[in-house]
Amino acid sequence: MFKKILCPTDGSDHAYKALDLAIDMAKKYEAKLVLLHVPHRSENIEALRRFAEIEGLAPLVNSEIDRFRTMDYRISVATDSAFQDSAVSPRLLIDIGHHIVGRAKARAERSGLENVDALLEVGDPADRILKCIDRENIDCVIMGSRGLNDFKGLFLGSVSHKVANRAPCTCIAVK
Repeated sequence: MFKKILCPTDGSDHAYKALDLAIDMAKKYEAKLVLLHVPHRSENIEALRRFAEIEGLAPLVNSEIDRFRTMDYRISVATDSAFQDSAVSPRLLIDIGHHIVGRAKARAERSGLENVDALLEVGDPADRILKCIDRENIDCVIMGSRGLNDFKGLFLGSVSHKVANRAPCTCIAVK
């Protein structure tokens, strides 16, 4: 039924639940599993610090956050509007993103799944997911219904809601 399953992940609890379902579905249908992480701009440095501590990335994140506090400015990257006004550097978000998608890939491979790709893309999460669906010819998307940026999603609409409404394939939102 499904040949390619996309599982976007942000490292949240809902994303891990979605990953476990995606792994099971990929095994059942002998489908390729495509993992995708799109770093999000973090307006809350302390939330990023807590996430990094849970993920074992505290040394990397804490030194970067302390450097930003010392310099007392917000970075603006003219060449990449996806990170403009971000409270942390793009490099740090990408490093964390590699960790998140790498951890998801390792979990899938430990489960016995062999056909797994891991992607990291920069931009608006919903738009990047939708572009990945088209580019990779995805049959099914399995993603968490809520991610790390819950508060903003309540007002602007969640990524999973946007994807489910615009994707041309089956979409499963996991709570």
